[in-house]
Amino acid sequence: MNTNHTTRSPWPHRWAWVLACAVFPLVWWGGLVTTTGAGMAFRDWLTSDGHWMPFYPWLSSSGDKFVEHGHRLLGMLVGMLAIGMVGIAWKFESRDWVRKLSFVVLGGIILQGVLGGMRVVFDEQTLALLHGCTGPLVFALCVSLVVVTSRWWLDCSVSDATPQLRKFLRLAVLTTGLAYGQLVLGAVVRHSPRMTSDSAAALFQIAVYLHLFVALAIVVHAVLLVVQSARTGFERGRSWLLAGLVGLQVLLGSFTWVVKYGLPRWAADLFGELQSANTADNLGQAAIVTSHVAVGSLILVLAGALSLRLARQARIVFPLVLVPMASQLEGVR
Repeated sequence: MNTNHTTRSPWPHRWAWVLACAVFPLVWWGGLVTTTGAGMAFRDWLTSDGHWMPFYPWLSSSGDKFVEHGHRLLGMLVGMLAIGMVGIAWKFESRDWVRKLSFVVLGGIILQGVLGGMRVVFDEQTLALLHGCTGPLVFALCVSLVVVTSRWWLDCSVSDATPQLRKFLRLAVLTTGLAYGQLVLGAVVRHSPRMTSDSAAALFQIAVYLHLFVALAIVVHAVLLVVQSARTGFERGRSWLLAGLVGLQVLLGSFTWVVKYGLPRWAADLFGELQSANTADNLGQAAIVTSHVAVGSLILVLAGALSLRLARQARIVFPLVLVPMASQLEGVR
């Protein structure tokens, strides 16, 4: 048993929570930037219209500049919190792999900021697409810190890795992968209409069909996770929460398609065409589309957290920095 008092300090877990809670609005605010087309409101970076970013008169701005600069300020706040996370982990956390994970999180946040800046500097839509794909990954890393610094992780009573529990873990990991793939496809659907290449239209069409197919796969996996949680007795609450988020996401996805592209042809024949499908000009429509992005990120991080918790309980080690080697697992018990 590890008796080092730093292992039991609540500060790494508290700070990880603060960081994750700051990253989540950064993710959905980034979605709002894309939805409203505000990504190029400024043509400069690390400044905003020549002002060093903290000193730009944000509250007196409006429209795209208000949206984009708010995203920049929130990104700066997250960066400072990530630096603080490294310091907290170094001082209060005795597990070397958790310290390293805090550096990985900081590196991911720095990379995310650089991608966002280069998207502005080069006015490149492909970089905007990549920026949208890496944001949820950074969020997932922050949530993994919340899980592994928790008292539950340290005090967890491990169980025998029964076939049912292993199956449950495999389902959770696969659901996490599908959730991230769905976010990438969603980013392609959102960004490809703004691309100017000859293949943009074909890319959009392919991404839409794959997006629908993966959505169906996630729904099936969410149901299977609930069934498996009932069979094993593990993680019932989180499995039901994940299933509820998936159901909400299906509804939001349907509404998003309608407000962006209108009703399907068969529905339009029955009910008539919608008067507006321009999300940039309607705050309510923008809220629906951005909520779809935000809930997708929540599904990803909840599935990832579920996977980590199941691996910890079953004493199964991922070949990733997120989970310690078996000897380290024993050391914190």
